[in-house]
Amino acid sequence: ESLDTLAVNFSSTFSHLRQQIEEQTDENIMRRRPFYTEFLQFMQRCPNPLGYEGEPLRTYRIGILTMRNDKGYVPGVKDINLVRKDAEVKQICDVFDESVGLRTDIVLVPTTQIHPTTDRLADRL
Repeated sequence: ESLDTLAVNFSSTFSHLRQQIEEQTDENIMRRRPFYTEFLQFMQRCPNPLGYEGEPLRTYRIGILTMRNDKGYVPGVKDINLVRKDAEVKQICDVFDESVGLRTDIVLVPTTQIHPTTDRLADRL
């Protein structure tokens, strides 16, 4: 189920998307999006299997969740590919592989769920 929806175009980058996720303009005043405020609270309550402290408790990575069209298939963590930090400046359409499933969603992954050395999600350590 989608918690929030943002429009992106062919020239959007992941950095631009990150800004859209975190901020919105209301009457010429920049504010945090309500979704992002809730996500910050979620990140701080999330399990911390790798023992992160400080700033990483409030940061996230962007991932791409690929949905397959198999009957009865339920997507999981293994279907999430993290966008490399250096790729966030690229256009979103350049990062997506056209060979991925019929549907892809962009997901946010708390840093506490990512191994600092292997850059893999916690259940794939």
